[in-house]
Amino acid sequence: MKILKIEFQNINSLRGEHQIDFTGSPFTESSLFAITGPTGSGKSTLLDVISLALFNHVPRLGKISRSEILNKGAILTRNQKEAYAKVTYQCQHGIFRSQWSISTNRNDNLREYEMEISSVENGAILDLKKSDVPGKNEALIGLNYNQFIKSVVLAQGDFAQFLRAKKDERGELLEKITGTGIYRKLGIKAFEKFRASNADIKEQLFNIKRIEEELLSAEKQTELKKRISA
Repeated sequence: MKILKIEFQNINSLRGEHQIDFTGSPFTESSLFAITGPTGSGKSTLLDVISLALFNHVPRLGKISRSEILNKGAILTRNQKEAYAKVTYQCQHGIFRSQWSISTNRNDNLREYEMEISSVENGAILDLKKSDVPGKNEALIGLNYNQFIKSVVLAQGDFAQFLRAKKDERGELLEKITGTGIYRKLGIKAFEKFRASNADIKEQLFNIKRIEEELLSAEKQTELKKRISA
């Protein structure tokens, strides 16, 4: 998965519309860059935008809902009536744009959030319920939310989550990140083929031994020839 662009409006402390295009300068001039700024300047908000647009989750709050926003004053910038978060990403299945949005009605009451995925290549919106969007992104990216925030988007201070993860969880995550899961599958196939071949060899050896037991020994052959001659 490669994040190409993020767009958002009125998320946390970042009022108004903003976008970051990773396909343009200065990001194309270097493969390494840093997000810097004083506390409260919105660094973590950029990470929230990505996970929100893909999974309707943010590391510091968990799953986002209308009641969560109303009760905690989270996500939607204070005194604003609408917000959205969009992420455009490329994966082996193509280029997609995933979007999360929320707004108020004419009585200034907050509506429930909406989510959708569209194909950037043909502009078609995938026919999905909003509750199915996170799962679809998971299938396209190859990582679920927990794996995503432990590898692609690491929230502040949460790198230790990866280090504390169980051995099997770290192994599965590293396989998905590096694409080495194919070697695990090849290893399993090789073992299965070895086991099948080994079983076939054992069966052949058993048959050979059974046939050998049915054959006459050299001594019995000599004795039988003497009897026939007599």
